[in-house]
Amino acid sequence: MTQPAVTFQIRQLEDQFNTRLFDRTHNRVCLTEAGERVHEYASRIFEIYEEMENSIQELTGVTSGSLTLGASTTVAEYMLPALLGKFKDEFDDVKIRLKVSNTEGIVSMVEKNVIDLGIVEASVNNKHLLVETCLTDQLLVMVPPDHPLAGRESIRIKEILDLPFICREEGSGTREVIGEYLQEHTDPGSELNYSLELGSPEAIKGAVEAGMGISILSEATV
Repeated sequence: MTQPAVTFQIRQLEDQFNTRLFDRTHNRVCLTEAGERVHEYASRIFEIYEEMENSIQELTGVTSGSLTLGASTTVAEYMLPALLGKFKDEFDDVKIRLKVSNTEGIVSMVEKNVIDLGIVEASVNNKHLLVETCLTDQLLVMVPPDHPLAGRESIRIKEILDLPFICREEGSGTREVIGEYLQEHTDPGSELNYSLELGSPEAIKGAVEAGMGISILSEATV
C-alpha cells in the first residue's frame, strides 16, 4: 500500500470516529489516546481472525498460512536448516519466514510480537514468555591445530583464563552461557582475557585458525 493510500485510510477512520488518531508534529507522529484504543481493538480483530483461520484449518485438515520464526545465529546457521526441511516436507503449504539475530534480539522480537516463535541457545528467564527446552547442546574449546592444548580430552576453565580469548558480541547466547559457567566454576572476579569480539561462529573459527586466540563454541558449529 502506498503512503497516499495509507494517509487516505487514516483520514477516513478519523472522519468516522470524529477524532484525531495521531498527533502530528514536524518531527514525529504518535498515537493519541483514541488512536491507542483503535490499535488495541484492531489487534484483537486480527487475532480473532487468525484464530478463525486456524480453527477452520483444523476442521478441514488443511494446514496453510505463514509462520515467522526467529533464531539466534548459531541455531539458524547450524541446526534449523535440517529441521525446516523436515517441516516443509510435512507442511508444504506453510510459508516460513526466518529472522536471525543474537539471543537478546530474538527474545525482544518475541516480546514485541514481531515473530511467532523464537529459538535460542541461552536460557531465557522472562515471566512474560513461555519457554521450553527442545535440545541440549555442548560447548567446546576451540584452539589452533598447533596449540599446546590441542588434542586434549578435557580442559579446565581455569587453564584458559589468561589466554587470548575470541568471543561473540554482547547479547549472544553463547557468550551468556560461557559467562554463567565462569561464575559457577571459578573464583569470584575471574574473567576471560577477551582479545577480540566477533559477530558469528564462522568469523570466530577463522580467527582461531589464524592463530589470533582461542574460543568456546557450540558443538554444532564444528
